[in-house]
Amino acid sequence: MSQRNLSEDETIAVTEFADRDEVSMGPFTTPSSVSGPPPQVIVSVPPPAGERGTSSTPGAHFRGPASQASTVMPAGCAEKRQILGGRYELLCLVGSGGMGNVYRARDQELDEVVALKTLRREIADKAGVIDRFRREVRLARRVTHPNVARVFDIGEHGGDKFLTMEYVDGESLSDVITREGPMTLARGVEVAEAICAGLGAAHRAGVIHRDLKPDNVLIAKDGRVVITDFGIARAYDVEGGGSQTAGMTIGTPAYMSPEQVQGRQDIDGRADVYALGAVLYEMFTGERAWRGDGVFAVAAAKLISDPPDPRLRRADLPVAFARLILRCMARAPEARFATVEAIVEELSTLTHLPASGPPSLPTSTPVQGPPAADTAAGDRVVAVLPFRNQGPTDDGYLADELTDDLIDTLSMTRGLKVRPRGVVQRFQGQDQDPREIGRELDVQVVVDGSVRRRAGTVRISARLISVADGFQLWARRLDRPEQEVLRMSDEVAQAIVEALTSDAQVAPLREVPSDPVAIDLYLRGRHLYRQFWPASLREAIGLYDQALARVPGDPMFLAACALARCRLWFFTGEGANQVVESAQRAVRAAPDLAETRLALAAVQLHDCDAPGAVRELKRALSRNPSLAEAQSLLGSILLEAGDMDGGRRWTEAALALDPHTPLARAAMARLHALLGRWDQMEATLAQANPLRSEQWAIRARFLVWQRDIEQGARLMEGLDEDTQIPAMARTLLTLLRDRGLSQQQDRGLPQPPLEIMTGETAHHGPRRRTFMHQLRAEVLGFLGDTEKGLQEIQSAVDSGLIDLLWMERCPLLEGARQDPRFGTMHAVVRRRADAIVEAYRER
Repeated sequence: MSQRNLSEDETIAVTEFADRDEVSMGPFTTPSSVSGPPPQVIVSVPPPAGERGTSSTPGAHFRGPASQASTVMPAGCAEKRQILGGRYELLCLVGSGGMGNVYRARDQELDEVVALKTLRREIADKAGVIDRFRREVRLARRVTHPNVARVFDIGEHGGDKFLTMEYVDGESLSDVITREGPMTLARGVEVAEAICAGLGAAHRAGVIHRDLKPDNVLIAKDGRVVITDFGIARAYDVEGGGSQTAGMTIGTPAYMSPEQVQGRQDIDGRADVYALGAVLYEMFTGERAWRGDGVFAVAAAKLISDPPDPRLRRADLPVAFARLILRCMARAPEARFATVEAIVEELSTLTHLPASGPPSLPTSTPVQGPPAADTAAGDRVVAVLPFRNQGPTDDGYLADELTDDLIDTLSMTRGLKVRPRGVVQRFQGQDQDPREIGRELDVQVVVDGSVRRRAGTVRISARLISVADGFQLWARRLDRPEQEVLRMSDEVAQAIVEALTSDAQVAPLREVPSDPVAIDLYLRGRHLYRQFWPASLREAIGLYDQALARVPGDPMFLAACALARCRLWFFTGEGANQVVESAQRAVRAAPDLAETRLALAAVQLHDCDAPGAVRELKRALSRNPSLAEAQSLLGSILLEAGDMDGGRRWTEAALALDPHTPLARAAMARLHALLGRWDQMEATLAQANPLRSEQWAIRARFLVWQRDIEQGARLMEGLDEDTQIPAMARTLLTLLRDRGLSQQQDRGLPQPPLEIMTGETAHHGPRRRTFMHQLRAEVLGFLGDTEKGLQEIQSAVDSGLIDLLWMERCPLLEGARQDPRFGTMHAVVRRRADAIVEAYRER
């Protein structure tokens, strides 16, 4: 592969791309940070957040604080959608990017569905942008071809500019590649020929696209291939001359030609040929040609080196196909195909060529894992703001549970990326504009709403607001009997999905009990379950039992009750005789419900069947991939079994869904501590709620691991007898304090605390007994009593210990690890850990 160094001018040009991210659309976007002499760079990046001016159209944009949301909808209104320009009814958010939003809309005058593209106010206010916006329409109207999206009109609403164009019912080429991977040769040639036909029509009309990429190619449901967004096209005939700023670089870096990166003015149709080559490379290999760590690296690479041979990424790609792609992507324009028609002619001879080329690069065997935390191309990013309780204070739990339920339902919807409960929770009760919150959360849309219960009925008011332009995509008020509150939540979720995705994939409405008292008991119990204190768990179980007495056999109630019983069994040993039967009843009632499988998994884990728990968790996650509690539990088990990669990924997935999931955060902090990454451990714990009970216990335990007597003493000094923290945390902090005092006063070592040394009963399950033996071994290791520490480790192994990572990494076991007896115990735990990993990898 030929390569050279960047010239000084080229270095300046590509430096303009540093630290920028590209998005799926966004012509005309001029980042505010770009300044100085040419070459100026316009890339597809989100503009800086800024306040809009007040709309001249009443109701077009929400201006007041969140507490005023209920005044938006007039009394009796069932559903309301935004109308732009007195003509276009917004139906669905299709895309969002640096320029603005794209909506599916209904032209009420012609009763036709169109695509409507807005221009962000902060962009439109910049000099010359509106002229370029108008030119987009003029240029696009020159091109009339089935493979080019038609542009209809420019409009205005309350000072906001928008244009309407043909709506293509389908998906982007980018989404197709992401979902299906590399295309077959025959299918790829069909798509390539259609793109060439559209580009050829544009070039013959004197128009260069300049931003061709998979996001700007749509595949309609009927198979038609359509090029969109000639928004940064420039005429290269006499009429278009001089319209572009000298030295201006326009396009998306991954697909731009080298001459575009350099900011040259003599751009012609061969720039589109280069972009087409980059698109073909991605179509046939499933990967972009340039893999740089950032936009700067990509821009620099294409100036100094040729793209890598696509056969290195796809071994069965014929040599002639690879040569065609590489010729399209030649650095010098004169080395490329002169026209897209020449590419079509070449493609027509390639469809039946045999595969040849070098062997493929080695790839690892696919391993099961959590869903990617990053947003996929085309996903809509949503935040459900905490619903406001407009009824009695005691009904606050109803608003909390409705918010959680809506987040859970939307999180299971393909095409949506929903901010977790822990992220939005901090905005509860704040008097803040939802759009400001949306910008802070970096989302495209926010769900804003309220709930009120009165005289046996529940009113839910909700609306969907676009963060970019403030348009209200949808609003609805539901008044129903209170027993329908969960079904109301499902209906709201369905409407939101329909407003955000053109192909709604929301889960079907749930079968919910018709007993309003039972539903209220269930919601109260779920609220208490999340608080973790034994007293709260007892109260939650009591409420679940009351709900089940009214609606016997309801699987949702059974699963919730089983999880609460299992957690209480671990902490206190209570209800040992009921735990297993409770989980089994839940599974019998609804074997396909993810929550019942989660309940059974939790019981199996605590009853010494970790491989069985892993299998049940896999079943749960196959039914609901976004069940954070299942992700967290699976991650914890795998980490204990020594699968640090799989365990870490599942734990991170749980934290991505809900950053305040206590077990996941504890597992991640413990991993850092066991690996000696104390700074990362502290950073992980710092993100948790410091008032939660389990955080005290975790922090105290890790201080003992570190032998940090001073920090333990400082924490102990800040406590009084009335401070509510777990007994174990107080005991460990006391141990640290006493150890410090013994050193200061030259006394002997303190005695092991009785609360820990006798902390379990016969009613506790195997996992709790194992944990207490681990804790005792740590205390004895801290005090230097290796012999008794080994006895406790042996007792932990006899109780079913699976925690291989702890045995190998806990700093307080260093003395025990030198004893030959430790190796025998380690081998037993290793066999159990291997069985867990084997269960995880089963297909």
